[in-house]
Amino acid sequence: MTAWEDLLGTALVGTGRRPFTLAGCGVAGADRVTAGSPEAAVLAAAALAAGYRRAGWTPPTWRGTPRQPADRDERPECSPVAAQILELLLGRSIRLEAGTDLLTTGWLTAARASGRRPPYRLLPELLRFGTTATGARRLVKQVIGPRGTWLAGHQPAWSWAATVPRAEVAGRFATGTRAERLALLSDLRETEPDRARELVEDTWAAEPAATRAAFLDVLRTGLSDADEPLLERALDDRAGTVRAAAAALLEHLPGSARAHRMAGRARRLHTAAGTFELPGEPDEAARRDGIGGHREPGRGRAASRLIQILAATPLSTWDTSEISHADADVVLGWTKAAVRQGDQEWLTALARHEPTPDLIAALTPDIATDLLSGARKLDTRFGALLAAAPGPWPARFSTELVGRLRDAKAEAVLRLAARALAEHLHPAALAAVENWLLALGTGSAPAARTLRGIAHALTIRATILQEFP
Repeated sequence: MTAWEDLLGTALVGTGRRPFTLAGCGVAGADRVTAGSPEAAVLAAAALAAGYRRAGWTPPTWRGTPRQPADRDERPECSPVAAQILELLLGRSIRLEAGTDLLTTGWLTAARASGRRPPYRLLPELLRFGTTATGARRLVKQVIGPRGTWLAGHQPAWSWAATVPRAEVAGRFATGTRAERLALLSDLRETEPDRARELVEDTWAAEPAATRAAFLDVLRTGLSDADEPLLERALDDRAGTVRAAAAALLEHLPGSARAHRMAGRARRLHTAAGTFELPGEPDEAARRDGIGGHREPGRGRAASRLIQILAATPLSTWDTSEISHADADVVLGWTKAAVRQGDQEWLTALARHEPTPDLIAALTPDIATDLLSGARKLDTRFGALLAAAPGPWPARFSTELVGRLRDAKAEAVLRLAARALAEHLHPAALAAVENWLLALGTGSAPAARTLRGIAHALTIRATILQEFP
């Protein structure tokens, strides 16, 4: 029996049944320890023996191929304060009503812009964050650097952040699961969009319809005119889901042949400024271009077809002065076209005519806040527009907005746009938020809770910006 086994036996049956002394336990060095009772002697011997067992363990000889170390990260590490904030955010030690993901995303955005890296010890937590917050994965990948990418390659759950060597891309695409192939294509579209499309084209004919449609959806990243031949060919696919996916992507390419065909159809329906005839039943060519199957909510079939045609027609076909003469169906078609084509001139003109959350969300922050600053009513409709507005918001707009909401006691707007306020308000508006909080009476507990959360978020965002100059 070894000294360790003898010690365990004593601990199990007790020192009353098995007398124990440090001098006679057989643990090296135990005879030089002083203990006030037999039980303390057992514990002291156990501490010594456990230390010997750990320190004396000989690891087995490694017989595999040594892993290549991670490439060197030349970026300077962020400041200790910035690291502490990130650790608190990732550990959920900071609690906000709107959640902490928006602040974590803000931290990552600031780190990326400043060219600084997170501490190495936080890379596993950052990868866990990206695993659950799928919308932030691209940002996480841009910040973790070569060591984070290397680390992700050793954990299957973090494979989304690992980099596939160029020489292995074709093999991985040929043998991977559907999810792995889609992830591979998505990554490749960000750096080599043509190479990703070529992989799709190589296996296109042999793929099932669901996979072909999923591949087309991935092409949305990095979409360009170079993708048009594949998309045009997909309009003749035997599967309706593939044809619909191809048509949806082509609507983002106003210079495509399909867009010009749509412009021809739209011109034939155009009767006066902002006025169109309703189209009849689609012919075979129109059905190939995706017209006819979809019905807009609350609209008839002919009106839905007109909206589809206008939504797919290049906006350069018309003049923004026609908007004031257009009915609701035409405005809806042009709104869809402006959002898909990202045309800021048309987006601005349509938003000035009748702002909607979709239009506001597609505008640049400066134009969106300029439009919202002119709103007279601070009602729930304004709250929905504010919630959709992109950020960051300018300092003057932020401060004036908080003042207007406070004066109007617009707590409904505060409730609807709480997340956008926490995420996009300029830190210069912190004093205005705190003044509103102080002015609230005791009967406005929900509003006070929301304002405290916004003030907390602004304070943290100000610190983040200060640490990433």
